[in-house]
Amino acid sequence: MPANTPLPNGTQILQESARTTQTLQSVHLKLTADNLPTLPIESVDADVTNQPQGAGQAIGEAKVRTKPDAPFTDTKFLVVDKKMYAGDGTTYAPIGDAEKIYDPGIILDKDKGLANVIAQVQNPQVVDREQVNGINTVKVTGTIDSAVIDPIAPQIGKDGGTFPITLWIQDVAPPATSATALPSSAPSPGTGPNLVQALVKKDPGSVTVTLSDWGKPVHVTKPGS
Repeated sequence: MPANTPLPNGTQILQESARTTQTLQSVHLKLTADNLPTLPIESVDADVTNQPQGAGQAIGEAKVRTKPDAPFTDTKFLVVDKKMYAGDGTTYAPIGDAEKIYDPGIILDKDKGLANVIAQVQNPQVVDREQVNGINTVKVTGTIDSAVIDPIAPQIGKDGGTFPITLWIQDVAPPATSATALPSSAPSPGTGPNLVQALVKKDPGSVTVTLSDWGKPVHVTKPGS
């Protein structure tokens, strides 16, 4: 959008972005946890899909730990049928239930994922326009309840409360009317006011989620298939 275009309404842009994200079926995810050693993940870089619905799949690299007192380990991984597999990129072995370690597919869950996070931001304020990874975005600040963000960054919300959140949403013209928005049953083609980046702060650290390749097909083959 031109720099002199008035900033959009914060509530409206979040509503439109939540609708777009709710119909998104695949995306590339980069998640980084900084100075939050109690989380089971430190970083994730993966292609993610919520298909088949309810048993999303992912493939990429992560720094995770399988037990609370275990060290973080760099690994290539797959998530298929709610199971996580770790390996060298060629061969993989099962290491446990993804839900007990980290399931990236949750970010596209219609009820618990990023669409819900966007929709549940409290006191949204549009503060600026910025470029993120070459994409024109609208910067929105607000707060988010711990229970809402916890599925995205497991255990970040275990102590309750609310956290400051900043979202960078792709700066595109809003639909002429809400009737032009995609129906909830139609997958997003990857266009629209996509969430580009989100930053959640929890003293003394933070979690950053960066998205790209919205709607790009993701294919994951179950080891041994």
